[in-house]
Amino acid sequence: MASQGNLYQTLVMAAKEHLDRTGRLPDSVAALASLAKVDLKDAQQIFASPQAIYDGLIYQGVILLNDALREGVLETDSQDPVSQLRALAEGYGEWAERNPALFRLLSEGLNQPMAEDGTLHRYTLSMRELFLRKLTEMRDLGILAKDTDLNDLLLVLHALVKGANTLFTTRSFDPWLHGDSRSSRLLTRIVFDEFINGILRSHAPVSEHAD
Repeated sequence: MASQGNLYQTLVMAAKEHLDRTGRLPDSVAALASLAKVDLKDAQQIFASPQAIYDGLIYQGVILLNDALREGVLETDSQDPVSQLRALAEGYGEWAERNPALFRLLSEGLNQPMAEDGTLHRYTLSMRELFLRKLTEMRDLGILAKDTDLNDLLLVLHALVKGANTLFTTRSFDPWLHGDSRSSRLLTRIVFDEFINGILRSHAPVSEHAD
């Protein structure tokens, strides 16, 4: 028998490959064991139920997405929160494009009630904290006016992210995007550039010497 860690990865990858191929998760632990070519009893020690398979894929998706976002941010100037926000948006769109089935699974999960100790709940709050930190840095650096209400900006940003999620997961049958060959990465850049450029204009500091 493989080590617990190796067996977990084997099962998770088998579930992900099935999701990528069919758009669905394996409907039972037995089905997953068959796909992964491992003994059923061994698989049951890792995943006791279909819900456990779902939780495992959600966790894997969040890890992979976070890695992609972190990689993009690390390539930007650490002192430039605007560039970092743009990098986050582009990394998000690129990952969604490369992992459509897993991205759909995450998006659907984020639009449902979440257990407070669950992976998605922790993930979405960590993203809120990250966005708040970048907006706060922009205000502290004088990029945004000191009286900018960051909670208002967070609300708009939250709506944008949810809208972008829907855009990516429904674009194949969205009449507004029929015939639009632009990549999800490009669409994300357009949406978030409009947001970032808009707040830079509307919340720019007023010069002390302005009349």
